[in-house]
Amino acid sequence: MRALITGITGFAGNYLAQLLLKESVEVHGMANDPLFEPFLDLGARSICYFPTDICDLAGVRNLLSEIKPDWVFHLAARTSPSKSLEEPLETFNVNWGGTLNLLEAIRTLKLPCRFLLVSSGQIYGRSQTGGHTLAEVAPLHPATPYAVSKAASELLASQYAYAYGVLVVRVRPFNHTGPGQGEGFVCPDMARKVAEIECGLRPPSLQVRNPDALLDLTDVRDIVEGYVAAIQKGLRGEVYNLCSGRGIPVSFVARHLASLSKRGFSLEDSLAGSAAGEEGALIGDNSRAERELGWRPRYPVEQTLREVLDYWRGIMASQIT
Repeated sequence: MRALITGITGFAGNYLAQLLLKESVEVHGMANDPLFEPFLDLGARSICYFPTDICDLAGVRNLLSEIKPDWVFHLAARTSPSKSLEEPLETFNVNWGGTLNLLEAIRTLKLPCRFLLVSSGQIYGRSQTGGHTLAEVAPLHPATPYAVSKAASELLASQYAYAYGVLVVRVRPFNHTGPGQGEGFVCPDMARKVAEIECGLRPPSLQVRNPDALLDLTDVRDIVEGYVAAIQKGLRGEVYNLCSGRGIPVSFVARHLASLSKRGFSLEDSLAGSAAGEEGALIGDNSRAERELGWRPRYPVEQTLREVLDYWRGIMASQIT
């Protein structure tokens, strides 16, 4: 089996590559990054990496023609909702335009591959469900250019599935985290600050913004297992939520990290409100993925948070020495 991962240099891309290598899949990676330095030990010699721009149709087509993958995992994207408000055109060029380039290359080359489009739970936006979890049939109300670009990419992929017969499957991952996730997200940002407090690089106080906000939080290792299950078992043109199905408050994340800390510190509610582009509670329904893909999250959130903190402890230690 031969797989192509777009966005392999990203957070989830690293974990997906590691999982596929363990399952003896031939892994090819693509990203707009000339220097591929994975934060996981991927056995780089086992990966064929191509620094290709997803926005370059000719380059994408040439690459697919050379590789002829059985599976295409499309992870490449601009992923920051807040930055998409500042750079909407660039967000659409990469997220929607990149998806179009891949699908058009598959169509014109007549490749019989299965194509997994990684969308986002953010596309539900302000969807009204009467307090229930969000199933795949919930209305879409994307609230940022990022979310709109993902919703538009889904519609595009569905068109290619039904009009051209491309074997498209869509997934909507909700919030996920794990060791190696960069800054700009709730869990790594808090864990980094706790590690800095332990090293004496920050005063012993952690400000918690929006402590009552709920997160549907899943370990990245569970999420990438969902990607593989979806590309193997998902029905053409269909969509699957990948999520925990429950909401935990931001304050829980802060308190648990505090309980793991080697140095005591206070928790304080930040006076700052939600950042631009942040949504309220988006809690997904994962029953379809469990029923049709045999997928369900396995990692306890407490274990995930401990490993995220340990990762940032290692980063701080390397910077001090």
